Amino acid sequence: MTEGTGVIIAAVPVALQAGEPLVLTDGQRGLPHMQFYGTEEAQIREALEALIVTRRRVFSAFAEQLSARIEVTADGRKNLEIPYLVTTQTGGDGRGWSSCYDFLPWEDQRNHHGVSLKNQLGEALLRQFTPPSTSEQVGARKKLCVLFALEGSRWRPELAAERCRVLIEAGYLPQEGQVDMMTLAGSRFYKWLAQGLGHLRKPLRSLLMPVELMPERFTIPQFQASMEGVLGETLDKQAFRRNVSNCGLIEEAGGVSDEIFGRPARLFRFKNDVVIARNAQSMPLVLPLADTLTDAETIENLLFSHRRRTKGQDGTSEEN
Repeated sequence: MTEGTGVIIAAVPVALQAGEPLVLTDGQRGLPHMQFYGTEEAQIREALEALIVTRRRVFSAFAEQLSARIEVTADGRKNLEIPYLVTTQTGGDGRGWSSCYDFLPWEDQRNHHGVSLKNQLGEALLRQFTPPSTSEQVGARKKLCVLFALEGSRWRPELAAERCRVLIEAGYLPQEGQVDMMTLAGSRFYKWLAQGLGHLRKPLRSLLMPVELMPERFTIPQFQASMEGVLGETLDKQAFRRNVSNCGLIEEAGGVSDEIFGRPARLFRFKNDVVIARNAQSMPLVLPLADTLTDAETIENLLFSHRRRTKGQDGTSEEN
């Protein structure tokens, strides 16, 4: 890596609550991130652990690297952006967590608002190439139809990052339910969140839900609600049950849930080999438990402490 290149580590912490995907923000409608120098795995792990510490009990968290990119600043300096999807649980009262769809409402196709907004955005972009006059414009139209499920194309949840990218490039974002042209000062936030959501959605067609997002024991209706929440689309109940029976990923845990009205629902859990495989393919993070934290240990204070420790080692740390 070029000497003097800064590294921006960003965490995209995602959890599930009642089947809804939530994201932990930094309190200023942004994602927790920091800038420093160095790319050692231990440094990255420590940075991620510091970024997502809260005053609530978090039992486990796992990080997966998303696509990195080089950013060139106005003064010619280079920064390497390395976002990580961090899957965990909210714990406690869930303060600081917001629905992913508060920021990316077009990604939720379970309701009329999300469908209508997706259509508005897609059609607004299509008008730039209507009628198409070159082969490149024909290709651009086809791409937009696939991304926004227009003109007969089916909805592709896993393309969240690609949809967000074209919206950022065009300068479109919904504001108070309307489609407005605007300068995306916070485009980093939307880009990282869409990357994380798209990455999380890709394996769900095979029911490969990250095990740490689900409770230890769950019912099939709870599993389906969680899948629908992350995908942002409604799934056929009978087809889902059939696929769950054939997937070989879960097993009966014994007992029934008392949270379901009507007939008691059997409880299931992920098989042990699925849990082990999940642990092996991601970076486990060690997070302090709630009883070890004090009221003064906020994200901001922990970031400051991390910056101070790193600066004491090499004199080059900088918080972003």
